[in-house]
Amino acid sequence: MILSVAFISTCFLISASLGSEESCYLSEDQEDECASVCYPIVKPLLRYFEKINEKDAQLLKCKTNYTELQKEGLEKYAQLSKCQLDYSDLVKSHLEVLSQLKSSEVKYEKLLSKQQEVDNLINQKNKEIELLKYQNRNLKKTSELATLTNQFHEDIDKLGRIVKIGEINSQTTSKTQTIDFPDSCPRSQKKNKVLREIRLPETNPFKVACVSHSEFGSGWLSVYIKHYNSQAFNRTYEDYERGFGDVGTGSFDEFFIGLNRLHHLTSGKPHEMLLITYQGPSRCDHFVVGDRSEGCKVKSIGNFTGGEVWMSPKQGSKFSTFDQDEVGVPGRSLAREGGFGWWFDPNMSPKMYARYGFFMYIRRTD
Repeated sequence: MILSVAFISTCFLISASLGSEESCYLSEDQEDECASVCYPIVKPLLRYFEKINEKDAQLLKCKTNYTELQKEGLEKYAQLSKCQLDYSDLVKSHLEVLSQLKSSEVKYEKLLSKQQEVDNLINQKNKEIELLKYQNRNLKKTSELATLTNQFHEDIDKLGRIVKIGEINSQTTSKTQTIDFPDSCPRSQKKNKVLREIRLPETNPFKVACVSHSEFGSGWLSVYIKHYNSQAFNRTYEDYERGFGDVGTGSFDEFFIGLNRLHHLTSGKPHEMLLITYQGPSRCDHFVVGDRSEGCKVKSIGNFTGGEVWMSPKQGSKFSTFDQDEVGVPGRSLAREGGFGWWFDPNMSPKMYARYGFFMYIRRTD
């Protein structure tokens, strides 16, 4: 279109220059002459316009490509935005999972700590159960006092004869009188636990519990019976001197025989001592307790065997209660800490035994 207009415009200009004012039409000769003159002039213009057309086509193609690229860019941007949103969601989910994992770890640590506490409690309860089983095994059967009435009367009669004829050994050692009296708990006993009434010189008759153990045999006299979590032994020194509690054939009777009686029994005849705690049994083959003037101290233990080294009375240790401390640890009262009277050792931790029960017995060895 542009080429045609340019060509006609050129021809019009040439015809005007030739002076043809009467007509716009050319003859064939004039057209040939015009072509010979115009072509060299128009040819560069035609080439220019041709290049312009090419440039326009290229520009149009570039615009088309740009539009397509822009459209693709928008699509990519939309995809990128979607990916960013997905990434944000993933990060958020990851943080939530990490938070849950941390919370789970905290809960697991708490559960593990609780499990350890439960295991320790189970082990402790198992020990207590074993101790109770041991006690029930040896004390489950009851006995009647009437079955040994005759033997009791014979022992009392024999003791009366000894006192009357002056057969009591009057030799003294360290203010302690040696006394000869019948065995209160003979080893011929068959039943697990029986009650007997005995009388020591210059004392009123009192009941004692004679116990037979499947492991340690018969002839054991109960001295100190304290059960688990008992609150009955935080007593004065005078109470421990006299003795207190229920001496019976029941499995859960608690009592202490009395320091005065224990002194007369262990000083009159040789005795061994058996102590049973949650740590296990311990024995002393020669157990002697002094009188009040000596602080009711353990004068002898002989040979010691067993695993309970902390609770077992130490030779030379005096008996202490909350109102009369004989241990001498500055700023402390071991009897008050433990809540019971005992021959405490300065290195002992009575709180360990405040909750647990323990059983103490003596037996003649002559």
